[in-house]
Amino acid sequence: MAQRRDRRHGHQHRGRGPQAPDDERLWRRLHDACREAAERAVPVDDLWAAVALREQQPPDPAEIKRRQRRFQNDVDEAARRGHWLLREGALVRLRSVDEVASITASVGRFQAAMSAEGTPDTLLLEAAEATLFGRPRRDWPDAWTLLEGHALTTWGTFDLDEALEAWGKRSSGLRFREREPHFAMLLHRHGRVDLRGLLVERGRARARQGENPFPESWREALVDASATLPEVDGDDEVAKGRSDLRHLPFMTIDPADAKDFDDAVCFDAATSTLWIAIADVASYVPLGSALDRAARARATSVYLPHTVLPMLPPRLADDLCSLRANVDRRAMVLELPYTNGRLGAPTAHEAIVRVRHNKAYDDVLDDEELRPLFDLAASLREGEVRLNLHNAELRPRLQGDGSLTVEVKHPNAATEMIEAFMVAANAAVGEMLGAAGAPLPWRCHLPPDRAEVEALNARLAALEVDIELPMPSHRTTGQSTTEELSNLLSAWADTASVHLSPEADEDEHRSEVIDPEARRDMLDALRNAQAAASRLRGSTRRVVDQSLFQIMQRATYSSTNTGHFGLDLDAYAHFTSPIRRYPDLVAHRQLKAMLRGEGWAHDAADVEDLAEHCSQQGWAAKRLEWEAVDQAFAMHLLNDNPSGHWPARVVALRSPFVFLDLEDDGALQGRLHLSALGGRERLHVDEHGLEVTGEDGATPRLRLGERLPCRLRGVDLWTGRLDLAPV
Repeated sequence: MAQRRDRRHGHQHRGRGPQAPDDERLWRRLHDACREAAERAVPVDDLWAAVALREQQPPDPAEIKRRQRRFQNDVDEAARRGHWLLREGALVRLRSVDEVASITASVGRFQAAMSAEGTPDTLLLEAAEATLFGRPRRDWPDAWTLLEGHALTTWGTFDLDEALEAWGKRSSGLRFREREPHFAMLLHRHGRVDLRGLLVERGRARARQGENPFPESWREALVDASATLPEVDGDDEVAKGRSDLRHLPFMTIDPADAKDFDDAVCFDAATSTLWIAIADVASYVPLGSALDRAARARATSVYLPHTVLPMLPPRLADDLCSLRANVDRRAMVLELPYTNGRLGAPTAHEAIVRVRHNKAYDDVLDDEELRPLFDLAASLREGEVRLNLHNAELRPRLQGDGSLTVEVKHPNAATEMIEAFMVAANAAVGEMLGAAGAPLPWRCHLPPDRAEVEALNARLAALEVDIELPMPSHRTTGQSTTEELSNLLSAWADTASVHLSPEADEDEHRSEVIDPEARRDMLDALRNAQAAASRLRGSTRRVVDQSLFQIMQRATYSSTNTGHFGLDLDAYAHFTSPIRRYPDLVAHRQLKAMLRGEGWAHDAADVEDLAEHCSQQGWAAKRLEWEAVDQAFAMHLLNDNPSGHWPARVVALRSPFVFLDLEDDGALQGRLHLSALGGRERLHVDEHGLEVTGEDGATPRLRLGERLPCRLRGVDLWTGRLDLAPV
């Protein structure tokens, strides 16, 4: 019996010759006994009566009943599968001989089409497209069936959808396990979808999976309502009480392809005052309105290679709220006096501004007229305790004509200048609103976890690198190390006490901020580690740099202010990008309420909900953006360098993958499977993620930080993954 195989699938039984599947043999049995059942549905009892009459039954009534029950079960199961027998209510119908012949012929035609060389049958491409794009069955090609007029895709052991997947994997020439990369490649190769289509459909697939909460477009009613808003009348706005700051020479400095200009800056050398103007979005988005609810649901704009999914309708995002040159615009303006290398307490204005120029980063690098701004930014950075963990940024952009441009952007003096000013503005507003007791979605960044630091220290020790990081402290302002330990031990019960400094009554918004001294000690240690790493040999230096980057936690929004570790700030609230981030809009409303002496626009409970929601939306947006960039770059490689080679460096080892920095500059990432290194030999990564060894466990095959020149074997146009192999 062990040598017998399942008869349902028509496999051979040793010594008995070929056997027809059970359903087919049952169909033939019933067809011989009751041919009229192929013309109309009949009760199961009638089928049994016909079979019993035609076939000799045993004299034992009990045995007849057992046979009848078994017969009914066989019929029910076969009808449930819906191949040879069909259920029609309580009745059963047999497939006709003609139907069976037609189905058998269809199976043969599909098998032939899937085996043919050259250009695939159009129907196969249409089905691959419907599968990849997640279309409901009602929208599939009518011809995607084994029997015309019926939704039949399986027959015996043949499954049309499974056969399509197998065909796609054979035909694409790729090595990915999932079907989607193969279908995407075939559809692109045969001209059925371009990069824009792939990006759009991938976003829709993410939405179906619950991983893309950002609608592709705005509701028509909100778009129409915003389109009717009038242009800004600066004189009228000033008459209503806004400060007239149109005389100040504001300038926006953004990426060359920017459409929404949130912020503008200028420096008055005569009074040593830095002015920062931020678009007054709150004046256009009333709290609780339909527009506000929609913006709040999105919480952020999403920037993709082929489009922007804006937090606000286009009329607001690209026009009325955007600080475009030579037009009056509403703005919230910070006046920041500069003395002795520091910015003083800010003065906030609801104002009207008129920007002089919209410039790109590259356009201002050599502009001597802006030297005072560059010098001011440089002086603000002096003495800062901040890590330099900026990597290059890969920026593929799909143009209107369908062409794709790919740039690798590195930080420069212009980007660092604007970053310094925006950080200063966010910190100033955070301090100002925090001191006033405003509920805010604080932008918080915690020190690295102790476990991560311990693992990194163990890794550095194994590398014989003379760098050891201290354990990060999470004690709050004014708290002793003894009290910190007590809090850590009682954290499981959520009963940790907060010990305030004597000034806590005046500085309550800092009561749970990580102690500045403890924060700076850790930042100093990390910065010293970076400096020490720069003196190491190339491979070890990259290991330390990458490891420092990997232990940093992700910044989030929180209704409780714990400070910003990476920026070494006690109070940091997003304020400078209200066109594209909802937390900034919240800060604007709170600032307006403070200036007007009104109650807070958002109470503590609302802010708590907002902080969690905006954190989730921000992370979802980042995942979408990263994947879309990978997709676009994969297309770039396919078109421009299909057999590309890279001087890659190993930046992480986590079984079963080797993670690579392809250009050794942080911009391009890839990975390859350990099996690509060892052939049939099983390779292992050691406990510290430092080296790859073979089965003997003795001889290292590859070490973290080493170069591993690699080549491209294939690209996944659906998710942007690269299939890499050593050169």
